[in-house]
Amino acid sequence: MKIHGIIFIFLTVFPLISFASEMVEIPAGEFVMGDDHDRYATPRHTMHLDRFSIDLYEVTNEEFAKQFPGHAFWKGAGSHPVTDINWHEAQTYCAKRGKRLPKEEEWEKAARGDKARIYPWGDKLPRKKAHTFYSGLIKRRVGLNKKDTSPYGVRDMAGSVWEWTGSEVEGKKVTRGGLWNFHLEYEFSKTFDRNPVASSDRLPFLGFRCAR
Repeated sequence: MKIHGIIFIFLTVFPLISFASEMVEIPAGEFVMGDDHDRYATPRHTMHLDRFSIDLYEVTNEEFAKQFPGHAFWKGAGSHPVTDINWHEAQTYCAKRGKRLPKEEEWEKAARGDKARIYPWGDKLPRKKAHTFYSGLIKRRVGLNKKDTSPYGVRDMAGSVWEWTGSEVEGKKVTRGGLWNFHLEYEFSKTFDRNPVASSDRLPFLGFRCAR
């Protein structure tokens, strides 16, 4: 009985984290999208979006494997962002959970807020060079770097991995966010940067999160 009581207290004080179940609601309203001086961005413009929700964290290996049992990953990497997943698999995963991939404008608003931030945390770089928690040498557990948080509280939008979106440009799917092996510069860590990738591609630094 004492052991059961200790377990109950432990789970009450330190509840198990379910990365897949947590979503952040983004309110309806206008925001500034794009940038006129960045070659990776759309032209700067203001647009209105209806209310939507987006995953707090990127989808992890463990959560992806629940829907795709054949998905294999290294021991200890269950809480790392899932990668080497093509666009169709990402979209299917989201659909199985009653969700979808976010549109790129939704992703950008969730990352920069309504104050046109350059980075999720603001307009200044925290360091002269990027480091492992933003666009570093190795992948880490999702949500590990608390500084990489958007105005709405969404995590890992400047680093970790690129993310698939539901948008398309010139026959390719738009990806957003920083990536773990682009460690020398904040090349794709800006909230408005985009990168087109073929929907069939599987990359070791490309994952996703879902929206609804």
